[in-house]
Amino acid sequence: MYYEINANILPQIRLVDTAVLEPPYVHRRRQPDEYILYIMKQGVLYLREEEKEYELREGDVLLLDTDFVHEGLKASGCEYFYIHFRHPQIYRREVQPGFMENLLQIRGTCLQQDSGSHKRYRDDVLWLPKHVSLGRKGGYLRVLQLIQEAMEQHRNQMENYKVACECRFMEALVAISREALSSWTARPTHGIPSSYHRVHELLNYLNENYHRQISGAGIEEEFSCNFDYLNRVFKKNIGKTIFACLNEIRIHRAMELLATTSMKISAVGYRVGFKDDGYFCKVFKKYTGISPGQYGALAGVREIECEDGNGNLQ
Repeated sequence: MYYEINANILPQIRLVDTAVLEPPYVHRRRQPDEYILYIMKQGVLYLREEEKEYELREGDVLLLDTDFVHEGLKASGCEYFYIHFRHPQIYRREVQPGFMENLLQIRGTCLQQDSGSHKRYRDDVLWLPKHVSLGRKGGYLRVLQLIQEAMEQHRNQMENYKVACECRFMEALVAISREALSSWTARPTHGIPSSYHRVHELLNYLNENYHRQISGAGIEEEFSCNFDYLNRVFKKNIGKTIFACLNEIRIHRAMELLATTSMKISAVGYRVGFKDDGYFCKVFKKYTGISPGQYGALAGVREIECEDGNGNLQ
């Protein structure tokens, strides 16, 4: 089971805090009128929702539903975050065949998007699992950090504190969703080839390190794998070679800088990873059809055309 959430709308948080349970206390029986997200910090919490029993431990995340009754099964010691919230567009779904593969396809496409564009690809729907174990990895620690920040914002009660709290919580939901998908793909029983993970890891590596010098030998060392093999797998999944994709990422970043800064063309090329001005111009024209100078001039014209009568950009 999972939940679809309209990610364009922030959840409405009523409570966010930590709970510490000690025996002989047993979690009480109730049917909430709002969704409740539990994020386990330590210990064990024995819980049942309808007919489903859960043994929640550190790293576990569980979303309690407004349509179901939940209750504790036995006394135990534990600590967890709880977030009570409502959302106007949250829908319970059953996982259908091919669902996770579709999410992987979305992830792969997002990793190839131009981050400098106003366009958004499939960002309107957030997938949130009913129950997932995040383990003790960096993603889980990031979720804890975001919830702690949400709790601090909720407590300070300065202007817009609810919005600040809800933004942190939404970011935590995105992190949970990402970690859940990554954990699912890592299970050998699901038949996702290891090469598929390598391709996504490599795309992420290129997006994070495009401004540095990247070589085939460096990629081999980073991923402990033969470059020619990686390149073949990459092209089979993405439709282009590793360095063609790297150049595309670099040109997208260069277009952002040319359109939004007054940097010299040589400085732009250097900033995005091209150490040779001539090669940068050659690659830029190959991908855009015009030179960097022409692109920067056209971008400046577009900005001027958007100014109001007082010279301010609209």
